Amino acid sequence: MSNNLPAGDLTALRTNPPGFSTVDAERIARELYGMEARATALFSERDQNFHLRPAQGPGAVLKLYNALEDPAIVDFQIGALGHLALQDPGLPVPRLLQTRTGERSAHVEGPDGAGHIACAITFLPGRLLEKAQPGPALLREFGRTVARLDKALRGFFHPAAGQRIAWDIRRAGELRPYASLIGDPAAAAAVARVLERTAGRLPAFAALRSQIIHNDCNPGNVLVDADGAPRVAGIIDFGDMIHGPLVFDLALAAADVAGEGMGPIESAQEIIAGYSAVMPLQDDEIATLYDAMLARHAVTLAIFAWRQRHDRSGADKLEQYERTGLPAFERLLSAGPQAAEDAFRKAAGLAPGAPFVSTPRPAAAAGKDSAEPLLERRRRLLGSGLELSYERPLHLLRGDGVWLWDADGRRYLDAYNNVPHVGHAHPHVVEAIARQSALLNTNTRYLHESVLDYAERLCALMPAGLDVCAFVNCGSEANDIAWRIAKAHTHGTGALVMENAYHGGTEAVAALSPYDMPASAVAPHVRTLEAPDLYRGRFRKDHPAAAQGYAGDAGRAIASLAAAGHKPAAAMIDTAFISSGMLDVPKGYLRTVAETVRAAGGLFIADEVQYGFGRSGTHFWGFDFHGALPDIVTMGKPVGNGHPLGVIVTRREILKSFTDRTDYFSTFGGNPVSASAGLAVLDVLEREGLQENARRTGAYFRQGVEALMARHPAIGDVRGTGLVMGVELVRDRKTQEPAPDWTRRVANLMREQGVLIGTEGPRRNLLKIRPPLCFRPEHADLAIEALDRALAAL
Repeated sequence: MSNNLPAGDLTALRTNPPGFSTVDAERIARELYGMEARATALFSERDQNFHLRPAQGPGAVLKLYNALEDPAIVDFQIGALGHLALQDPGLPVPRLLQTRTGERSAHVEGPDGAGHIACAITFLPGRLLEKAQPGPALLREFGRTVARLDKALRGFFHPAAGQRIAWDIRRAGELRPYASLIGDPAAAAAVARVLERTAGRLPAFAALRSQIIHNDCNPGNVLVDADGAPRVAGIIDFGDMIHGPLVFDLALAAADVAGEGMGPIESAQEIIAGYSAVMPLQDDEIATLYDAMLARHAVTLAIFAWRQRHDRSGADKLEQYERTGLPAFERLLSAGPQAAEDAFRKAAGLAPGAPFVSTPRPAAAAGKDSAEPLLERRRRLLGSGLELSYERPLHLLRGDGVWLWDADGRRYLDAYNNVPHVGHAHPHVVEAIARQSALLNTNTRYLHESVLDYAERLCALMPAGLDVCAFVNCGSEANDIAWRIAKAHTHGTGALVMENAYHGGTEAVAALSPYDMPASAVAPHVRTLEAPDLYRGRFRKDHPAAAQGYAGDAGRAIASLAAAGHKPAAAMIDTAFISSGMLDVPKGYLRTVAETVRAAGGLFIADEVQYGFGRSGTHFWGFDFHGALPDIVTMGKPVGNGHPLGVIVTRREILKSFTDRTDYFSTFGGNPVSASAGLAVLDVLEREGLQENARRTGAYFRQGVEALMARHPAIGDVRGTGLVMGVELVRDRKTQEPAPDWTRRVANLMREQGVLIGTEGPRRNLLKIRPPLCFRPEHADLAIEALDRALAAL
């Protein structure tokens, strides 16, 4: 067999893998890794891979590199896996195993006497995507996973990233002579034209965002859930990594994967929608995507033709592609560049021919008339008092990750909604809800594992002693039951809450929510605590005793309750201090308040609806962030990623005081579907490292907004930690005069630019930014740019 190497000795056309046997692989596993395992050969283009199956567990993959492989390329691949493990621990890619001596790789002698490099990585169970029939949900998840991989590879570099390989579509011109080897003359001519056109597009490719990319996310390198769930279980084979245009990874994935019953354009649209939800595409990337997809097909067909002539065994490994790739290539060609680009733009949420972030449009140009009939129906059927966001209300139809789409197909970056905590329509949460709904949903008067599994996982995340749960349907109910529990346990009737607090809509909790309420209207059994506002309060940022100064107000409130005949039952406090102004609370304040209330016989109820589940970035719970120990913790909204679910966690003796006195039951609280949603949210938080993302992205986001203060004197203060941030707007920084009208205008101007935020605070002059936890630095950049333009337009 000839192994002539065309096109200037491009790597990846050299096959002849090593000749190790399964017995050799088992011996190497014992000697290098101390692993007793049975070896099974796996497919590899130019190296050898063996699945090492121990008596228990999924095992590992032993990789034995081609003797011709440059050691720097091996180090490149090993370094990339190490980088990915640090950057995105939940990303489904292999993890590197160390040898018995702590090395990342070792040298072994092959049967032919040649030296080879060996390394071992974890084995990822699943089935190959090429053997699946993916639907839209799996295609979108595939796109999201490729984008996560690209995001995790950012910042990584290696000298070997410049390797010259045939699978780099920028080498299309060098493969042009081999199009003539294709047997079908029409196909040969089409491939030749595309290769030639690709060579002419090199300047356009060179202008795109570039980094190290995987460069081979084809269905033979992608594992999916073995049971058919729309989940990517693994991306493998990092042998074709290069430094190249970021969009190439998307182009290769979109070109090579076909959805069940879908054409190449429709399949690509789903993958693009998933990818852009995580990694927003730029205008020039969309403009080159069609050419890059065609180039992928043309390069593969040219390599296949060369191998049929020079490397029959290598060609055999590509025969499956010949059956599917050529028809897909021809259908993509017939679609034409303009139709394809328009479809791709729509999938990415971009207007035809225009980038995502655009100048604000006049209200009349954005379909006001089309919304009017819906507004009229809403007023007629729901009443006129139900609040709507923005001067021009949004008619939203779809969400994905951090993105929302309206009825006109326009995409919006969601920097406001904390309900879809792990992202809109997260496939793992959706699949968990759908799977359990198809099996059983009933009340909790029957035994079921899911609510118990969820309670165990939730309590394991709590401080010692908080070990029993009560389940309801939302945050309002959670706070209502928590208040009833506190009264039952303490025999008290008085409550302490923050000024302008909001805790829910039941009658009991509404009394604990003096939101927009004057002090004279507060219920007789409730006392409000002075907001610990370091920007405009009595004690400012530089005051050494600010925490103690503000916390002292708890003593005053307790004395006032006592004078009115009320022993304190509890202090209920939102640990994010959202309605109080999203405050940067002085360290030790909340702990001191909790201790003061507890000393007076009351309990501390930590309302975690806003701050819980990792939003602070540094801590999983808000009370932990403040160093305060609660007696009761309440959750709602994000706990089920939008699925109706509320939870109360407390100490066993506290709950017993309540259940001994009342026959409490919630029909839907903790039902199997809701518990499955809660479990899925915890899965995603852990797998995708979203708490750490909140920490890093939140710090990056706040720093970017603070930088705007130099250009925009309307920004009086920026505060918040993790992915919760408040931007206070003032007319004058010296007088700190609030600017609520400017605040409303900025929120509406950003909405016109496609970025959604809210407004908050007792003076209504606070921009509220509180996105899903999958919000990344590139999303923060879009929001910062939109805020910059909106402030400039004041």
